[in-house]
Amino acid sequence: MHSTEQAKGSSLRPKLGISVPLANEEKTIDDFLRRVLVHLLPHDRVFCVVDNICQDRTKEKISEWAKQDPRVVLVWSPQNRCVVDAYFAGYRAAYDDGCEWILEMDGGMSHLPEEVPLFITAMSAGHEYVGGSRYMRGGRHQSPLTRVFVSRGGTILARLVLKAKMTDMTSGFECFHRKAMQRVLEKGVSSRANFFQTEIRFMMHQFRWVEVPITYRNANYSIGRNSIRESFRILWGMYRAEQTKGKPS
Repeated sequence: MHSTEQAKGSSLRPKLGISVPLANEEKTIDDFLRRVLVHLLPHDRVFCVVDNICQDRTKEKISEWAKQDPRVVLVWSPQNRCVVDAYFAGYRAAYDDGCEWILEMDGGMSHLPEEVPLFITAMSAGHEYVGGSRYMRGGRHQSPLTRVFVSRGGTILARLVLKAKMTDMTSGFECFHRKAMQRVLEKGVSSRANFFQTEIRFMMHQFRWVEVPITYRNANYSIGRNSIRESFRILWGMYRAEQTKGKPS
């Protein structure tokens, strides 16, 4: 692409940063990046977060991509202690790089790169947060029943207990306007496991939001009991906090 074409393309929409926490994705990272990059403009970036959990050549492969394509950025984050740290490392990298839109997705192919344009279209319509939903019309959750039960159950509980309005309160395929991400970074989350997605989605109810249907695929049956216990504890704390809002101290 010529420089004049790049400039024209860059002016079509705000800079998009895709935050992708990665573990041992050596076998799929090339395919993932190829399928994501076709949807990006020259000024966009993919922030690939890697930490000490990675024991294969994922980091090296990302470095090779970064040498060939400036849109690919390696975020080496050895200080991470949990999955939440990895996600927030990606958030901060995109935010600090000046991205106006920040899209979070999984790099292990459980989220489809071909669905990235759904988020771009919704953000272009003026929304400040776009949440991928497996449970709205057109969405699909192709996983073992145990995972479907926990994810769907978490959404039902959040809607009942917190009066949340989104049809999916546990998905990690979502896009933030810069000011919505600023709110996430300033407030933070209590969870150190997957429930942080519910905390963030509840936070996003204060912005102009919409959901888009996504397909989620995960063949992993394992669900940590400690994570489930933590989810109930934090959900109860969020409920108590909501009940005290507006009451005199």
